[in-house]
Amino acid sequence: MSRARIFRGIGASPGVALGRVFILDRRSVRVRRYHVRPDQIDYEIDRLQTAINKSVEQLESIRGNFVGDGHDHQSILEAHGMMLRDHALFAEATDLIRNDLLNAEWAIRRVISRLRALFDKVSDSYFKERRGDIDFVGDRILRNLVGQVADIADIDMLDDGTVVVAHDLSPVDAALLSRQRVTAFVTEIGGKTSHTSIVARSLEVPAVVGVKGILDSAGSGDGIVVDGLDGTVMLRPSRAQLDRGRIRSDLYHQASLEMLEAKALPARTLDGYDVTVAGNIELPTEITNVLNRGGEAIGLYRTEFLFLGRSIPPGEEDHYRTYCHLFDEVGGRQVTVRTLDLGGEKIFGPMVAELEPNPALGLRAIRYCLRNPEVFEAQISGLLRAAVHGNLRIMLPMISCITEFRQALAFIDEVKEKLQRDGREFDHDVPVGIMIEVPSAVMTADILAREAAFFSIGTNDLLQYLLAIDRTNERVNYLYNPLQPAVLRTLRMITEAAANAKIPVSVCGEMAGQVTHVPIFLALGIQQLSMNAGSIPRLKRMVRELRRDECQALLLDALQCETFTEVGDMVRQFVHAKTSFTSSMLRQDSQ
Repeated sequence: MSRARIFRGIGASPGVALGRVFILDRRSVRVRRYHVRPDQIDYEIDRLQTAINKSVEQLESIRGNFVGDGHDHQSILEAHGMMLRDHALFAEATDLIRNDLLNAEWAIRRVISRLRALFDKVSDSYFKERRGDIDFVGDRILRNLVGQVADIADIDMLDDGTVVVAHDLSPVDAALLSRQRVTAFVTEIGGKTSHTSIVARSLEVPAVVGVKGILDSAGSGDGIVVDGLDGTVMLRPSRAQLDRGRIRSDLYHQASLEMLEAKALPARTLDGYDVTVAGNIELPTEITNVLNRGGEAIGLYRTEFLFLGRSIPPGEEDHYRTYCHLFDEVGGRQVTVRTLDLGGEKIFGPMVAELEPNPALGLRAIRYCLRNPEVFEAQISGLLRAAVHGNLRIMLPMISCITEFRQALAFIDEVKEKLQRDGREFDHDVPVGIMIEVPSAVMTADILAREAAFFSIGTNDLLQYLLAIDRTNERVNYLYNPLQPAVLRTLRMITEAAANAKIPVSVCGEMAGQVTHVPIFLALGIQQLSMNAGSIPRLKRMVRELRRDECQALLLDALQCETFTEVGDMVRQFVHAKTSFTSSMLRQDSQ
């Protein structure tokens, strides 16, 4: 028997699983590329249309099998269906067939390559990882063009204890595998927001992604231990390693049960300070998962998926129907909707992209909306009309100064006046707040707080701009640490300005979902923390085990520290001393 090997990756879904390897090699389909004769153009276009239609039918059939499951792959499949139905995809490929005499496979691959390049230009790491959506849609069309089986529905029922090892998993693969007895997922590529990670968390099975070289070493039937807590994979483990894995698995399972007991309880500290624990979502279909985990509100609804993959931006009625459905699902709870946070990358719009040399600092978010009033008006009108049916807050991203905020407020007032003139029903008093994510907004937070209804701190971009670090760049991301002294001082400036103006403050970035940061947020007086659904029970339990007055004393000491290492050590020691959280339970935050 081959020797045991330990691989390291990214712990994408917590838990520890022991089982046997099942290899799923789903790397890209190989296709022929050739020029066609003019008399073959119509035939190639028909082939392409047939493949797209078949792809849509396959996705609809698969999605129909999961109605009511409430899993995140539902929304991913829905988004892929929208991309396939968008006429622009077909139109661009058709133009290549007609004008360049490309065969259908070559044409669709050219279109997918161009769209993938657009996603590479997106500055936001979350949407950069959505590039996989484009790849999976293109792969499905190509497989239907060449007659290869597009799905794994015909796989025999897997044995208990099966660990799927793959280069990557499409959302369809993951959705179908969710009906099998899969114990864990391991993939060679991906990050915490890749499809494998999202689906694994929704299924509550351990996953480790970004495990380079695993396919070259693993064989079907090999024993394996997958540790989603610290991101390690033990291939062909020894008896001692198996025993240690079982112990860690049992401890995590017991801790998870204890976490879930807290989901229905309020997030209230031992000395009576209440925090609203909310969820971040992209599509209304994700609400069920948030509510099932104890989420009390939707603290961030990203509206970008309404725009991505479309030839033209969504109209007012598209927005209105989407938000009404959102309010139907959320049952009267507060919903904070962020207006469009893309722009210069031109993910939607004309098929010829206008790429900016540095989109992170370019025409994006509120800047794009103010420059493109027809796009902004459609969204604001839809929001104001839908607000009659729910508890809405509108959040404007990337506000950099009071002038920009006033321009946005004036625009919203103009939309209200137009709705009033047209005799249309809408909510006149929807609170409008600011996403604090630009250093200039931090420095003028006292001015902005006089006119904003609320602040929401977007820690992902704020830390990137504040620390001058691209957290997706492996050469510098070691400096991306939320407990940097500069970050603590920045958060204090924001919360003090809000407190003086008597407006609420929430945190909706990735930092909000990490339990080790809870003492800092409590000390600062944050009223709402918004995160992915899987983190909600852990956050609630952490809040319930702490006293705010002790957290405030911790913050005063932390603000005297000179390095993030000192701050981190101090916070971890505090959490160990004041709560029942173990080192392994906290380790997820560092992945």
